[in-house]
Amino acid sequence: MEASIKTMMKAKRGGIIRKLKLLIIGLLVAALFSGIIFPYSIFSVYPTVAVETDEMRQQKYKEDLAVLQSLYEEKALQPDYVVSYSISLLALYEMSWLTDFNRPMKRAQWGQILTNVQSAKNALIHLGFQESMLSTEAKMYLEQMVDLLMHMEETVAYHINKQGTYSRKRINIAISNLQNDIAFSLGLYTRFWQEYYNDK
Repeated sequence: MEASIKTMMKAKRGGIIRKLKLLIIGLLVAALFSGIIFPYSIFSVYPTVAVETDEMRQQKYKEDLAVLQSLYEEKALQPDYVVSYSISLLALYEMSWLTDFNRPMKRAQWGQILTNVQSAKNALIHLGFQESMLSTEAKMYLEQMVDLLMHMEETVAYHINKQGTYSRKRINIAISNLQNDIAFSLGLYTRFWQEYYNDK
């Protein structure tokens, strides 16, 4: 009788241990699966998303950036307030995830993007205070850029707060939209620059 009770107790313990093992394995598999589907989640071992960039769009962006960089270099030897404030804009436009083809985007990089967007927005606001020195068209480009950068700032901040619950597909869409917005703002800033210096 005593032996059969011991056997029953052993079997019960064995069943509990087996269930615990299965539960732990199930949790590990769920965490791993979650890290694959939601790459920026807390369970993700390597919180990175490959930035899928269209080659033609990438080439166009680099060409547009080269135009702004050459305009900047022409004026950099005798800097004025537009040249000085342009450093923040160039820091945003020259970020490696925008200029390098298919570069992976780490979760931590979103904080740097937000900082660069905010610096660029602040630089443009300071430029706006030089109102007397700007033509009507230059002011128009500046206002459009400030609106666009404020929208980008909100989008990136929202993404940082919610990124743990974003699927890989949704993150790729967010990255693609941000690339488009930054490319558009680069075009606006180049037109602002040309309009401003055409009057000089």
